[in-house]
Amino acid sequence: MDGKVKKGFLWGTASAAYQCEGGWNEGGKGESNWDQFCHGPKNVKGYTGDVAADFYHRYKEDIRLLKEGGHNTLRFSISWTRILPDQSGKVNPEGVAFYKDVLKECRENGITPNVTLLHYDIPAWLEDLGGYANPIFSDEFAKYCKVVFEQFGNEIPLYVTINESTHNAYCSYLTGNYPPNIHNVQTLVQVCYNLVVANAKAIREFRKLNLTSQVGIVHTTNTVQILKDTPEYRIAQRRGDLFKNKWVTDPAILGKFPEDLFPLLEESGIDLSFVKPEDLDIIAHNTIDFLGQNCYTRALVKPYESGETNYYPNNVGAGQKTIEGYTVKGWFQTDVDPNTPKNAWSREIYPKTVYDMLMGIKKDYGDIPVYITENGHALYEEPDENGEVNDDERIEFLKSYLEWLIKAQNEGCNVKGYYAWSTTDCYSWINGYQKRYGLIYIDYDHDLKRIPKKSYYWYRDFIKEHTED
Repeated sequence: MDGKVKKGFLWGTASAAYQCEGGWNEGGKGESNWDQFCHGPKNVKGYTGDVAADFYHRYKEDIRLLKEGGHNTLRFSISWTRILPDQSGKVNPEGVAFYKDVLKECRENGITPNVTLLHYDIPAWLEDLGGYANPIFSDEFAKYCKVVFEQFGNEIPLYVTINESTHNAYCSYLTGNYPPNIHNVQTLVQVCYNLVVANAKAIREFRKLNLTSQVGIVHTTNTVQILKDTPEYRIAQRRGDLFKNKWVTDPAILGKFPEDLFPLLEESGIDLSFVKPEDLDIIAHNTIDFLGQNCYTRALVKPYESGETNYYPNNVGAGQKTIEGYTVKGWFQTDVDPNTPKNAWSREIYPKTVYDMLMGIKKDYGDIPVYITENGHALYEEPDENGEVNDDERIEFLKSYLEWLIKAQNEGCNVKGYYAWSTTDCYSWINGYQKRYGLIYIDYDHDLKRIPKKSYYWYRDFIKEHTED
């Protein structure tokens, strides 16, 4: 496969505040749920994001490296508690100034900022009140977003409300490996609903300001596929799509939940009394301008066989037999294709998923602009005797996915940008620091020295060769 993307395509990498910033208690920042979790007894592995990659102090160096690497965009997130440190709602001028400086540095280096307002970290005080599960969450989130929209306005051309509602909710309230470390399916469904309402309320605040910027949401897409084409498998596929995708993308793009979702939830014993007509009205009138898709793999499903509803991520790593996947009682469960390669964390490597996903969005949602807001490959790695990081396996992964992306754009999909995950190595949530995704290596033992990997240089050249003049 060959081809080029259209002129004006955004090429970059992605990061997130808690995973890369550090400075967890500097500059007037308040405590987040992740600060609380990482400093508490539930953090059995002991890793924290207190320092992470220290983007807070080294953002100028990192943004310069982006420019030198041929990037024209950076996706990063704002820490809610840097802007609003406590429950009073009083704005922290130091936090605003920090992000103003980051945006200025981006402008001066020709980097378009794509900024996420919620990437897993919420205020600790809000977590203590029930966090995402408390109905006040959507209003508190909208208040915070309003402050950000007012403070930064058109300095940010692309705003993202929420990152990965699905993964966030499932890890926090199904597996229970992310704070608040709960396993409760009824609570999970209410959290999912509250996140959809929160997105719509944030967009409502955005629209009031008549900005020229655009607002979207970032979803972790898993194109749902089956290995057998039978009626039972097709039912499992639809239910897998509802669980993995449609409860986020339908309300965000179409302004309504899928018609078959609520009846299925009730059939499964879920109490939906929290659904309010006024919320549905807000959802109907506040939809996104663009869709961000974090694309790593596909979701392979089969008809439900047995077991309680749960999500099984592999946070253990190489050498373990854990298969990443889901069981949703009565709906579906994860299937495994024995013929496809898997990474060290048992995740299937299936590059065509990005093409299938983009063609599916075109079919379901028409011409909505789409950005691949994350795509990356985790490795255990360290520099060789020459101080170089030769991550050929990552290069092969990125190249294969990008070839399918270019094919989809050439076939009429409105895909407008691509962000490799991640800019630098960073705190990979409860996986800690051994699981590396960055195009730039962070030497945690030697003053967080930045070492561009082989993939960094490869990406620079790929961008040059695959963009129309």
